[in-house]
Amino acid sequence: MSVPPVLSSSEHAIIYVGAASLSLIIGTRNDSGSFSLLEHLDKPLPMARDIFRTGNITRATVEQAAGILKDYLLTVREFGLPLANVRLYNTNILSEAGNHEIFLNRLQVSTGLIARLIDDGDMTRLVYQIGLRMLKKNPELREGHTFVSHIGPGNTRALYFKDGRLAAYSNYRLGIFRAREAVAGADGESAQHLTHLEEHIRGVVDHLAQDYSGYQIDNHVAIGAEIQSVAAELTTAKQGAFRITEEELERFTEKLAVLNPDELVRKLHVHYTGGEGIVPALQTNLALARRFGDEALWIPEGDFQRELMLDLMTASPHSANFQDEVVQAACEIGVRYKTDRKHADHVAGFAQQLFRELQHLHALDAKYELVLRVAAVLHEVGMFISPREHHKHSLYILLQTEIFGLSSSDGEMVALLARYHRRYNPEPNHPTFSDLTREERMIVFKLAALLRIADALDRTHAQRIKTIQLRPEGSRLYILTPGVDDTTVEQIAINSKCDLFREIYGYDILLTKP
Repeated sequence: MSVPPVLSSSEHAIIYVGAASLSLIIGTRNDSGSFSLLEHLDKPLPMARDIFRTGNITRATVEQAAGILKDYLLTVREFGLPLANVRLYNTNILSEAGNHEIFLNRLQVSTGLIARLIDDGDMTRLVYQIGLRMLKKNPELREGHTFVSHIGPGNTRALYFKDGRLAAYSNYRLGIFRAREAVAGADGESAQHLTHLEEHIRGVVDHLAQDYSGYQIDNHVAIGAEIQSVAAELTTAKQGAFRITEEELERFTEKLAVLNPDELVRKLHVHYTGGEGIVPALQTNLALARRFGDEALWIPEGDFQRELMLDLMTASPHSANFQDEVVQAACEIGVRYKTDRKHADHVAGFAQQLFRELQHLHALDAKYELVLRVAAVLHEVGMFISPREHHKHSLYILLQTEIFGLSSSDGEMVALLARYHRRYNPEPNHPTFSDLTREERMIVFKLAALLRIADALDRTHAQRIKTIQLRPEGSRLYILTPGVDDTTVEQIAINSKCDLFREIYGYDILLTKP
């Protein structure tokens, strides 16, 4: 056995409990922010099979996971890596298991690590990063209209890029293992298994095709652990991607479909739990390609789960480009609910400026700037239902809406900020707000106070105040409004809504000329 290298504090490890395996990567973070891989281990674990077949993680799988983690921690110690440099993540489908909290607690007790759960928003961001890298490597994909699909274990995601920028996004409740187990539960391994699987897939494929029927699609990129694992069997990668024709994919899928599990494992050199999802994944991608009339699919080169783990290690959800994509996606939601776009954008700009210039007062993490911007863009979606109590309607709409790039908890905070952008303050017994921790409630108070001021600065919806300057003096925060002499309307709005700001930050707010 080779002796592991002596590591410095720049070395880190990620352990990922995935849908079909439990993986470990160890590597070093470079000055550029990239990650050089030193070790990669992967062992089968039937998480998705358990969750979608029984609704829980079985005792045998829990014990198997604990045993693998014990071995991985031995490897980590051999590399001289402190636990502080190790992070433990779990697949987003884990939340669908009835005993997921017990499972997470067992992992934490077994390892001494905080077991973090990736949610749907996190997974969407990671898929977006993989798709974006594909576009950057290939001018044909970047400069055209490119449709990106990700067939995951429980969900199917679609992202549409126009000239290299995200233009549309959607998420559907159908995935490889969800479909497979639904069919297996109905008829086991009968001869009609694949026929039933195709029928199960067809509904979401038709829905997805309908949602994107008005979009020009020049290229289709298929992302996913299963299709990426077999792409090299069909062709050679160029510029970091495989290009596989629909006919090639159809012939290959038909060949694999007639193999029994042992034959499939031997042919593809995969473990049994990973092999279970390959045929359903290929069938789903083939159904999409047929429905969209694709001549060929583009498939990223590389191991999907390893790429995902590297992104967990290095990708920043706070980069300016990604934040802009999230805000643009929020704007599309606003268009759907016929909000006043100019007002929303103006309030978002003021909110961002207030967040940045008052950072020394609120001391919040940078990610909450994005949460505040999105809330500003969407704070009036409830007007679509009724102007009367539209803040409550906004809460309802946003709690039912997935916002691209935001985790479910951040999306919930956006909904609450929309709820409290008016003068009604949060109360401990309010639905949703009452479920928050004390720390989360305080974040809502701080951000809602900023949003109210930003909204009041455009009280007329006419964008009269173009720019602002902040000048704190004693117990007052003066907001200077260059070019606007009469701010009576805005001052009245601030006076009616600034009680929360005064309580949280200790300032009265006065508008004044420079």
